[in-house]
Amino acid sequence: MITAAGMMLTLSACGTVKVPPGPAASDPTCADVMIAVPPTLLELERTETSSQATAAWGSGDDTIVMRCGVTPPAPSTDMCTTLEDADGVQVDWIVKQEEGEEIVQYTTYGREPAIDLTVPRSVAPDQPSAAALDLGQLITRHIEATARCIGPGDLP
Repeated sequence: MITAAGMMLTLSACGTVKVPPGPAASDPTCADVMIAVPPTLLELERTETSSQATAAWGSGDDTIVMRCGVTPPAPSTDMCTTLEDADGVQVDWIVKQEEGEEIVQYTTYGREPAIDLTVPRSVAPDQPSAAALDLGQLITRHIEATARCIGPGDLP
């Protein structure tokens, strides 16, 4: 069993990752996203999940999980960062890691429906953001940005 930011994930004996769906998992945009999800992420093979609008890669404690249709985060003081891939594609993410936890959670900011991604540090110890970067093109193709991360330097 893996826990991440209040979300409990379990692996069943048959290899299916049990993932709770987001509240807006039935949003048609999530269906478009899920059709385009890559078969591998950070060299991990895609694994079957138990819920609509979810995807997983890897196995056991080394499983990356994505959920589409989660509640979009409101503006907050949580760490918000813009990740930009080599092609200039940018996605803003709220990043959380509970103290003592080995899982980093990324939630898209300024996009609806929102996507969250849980990445065990064991999969990418030096750069867990690599999984979020690899999904940037998928996200920008299907979900338009309506807000951006801002920091103290962006305020008047």
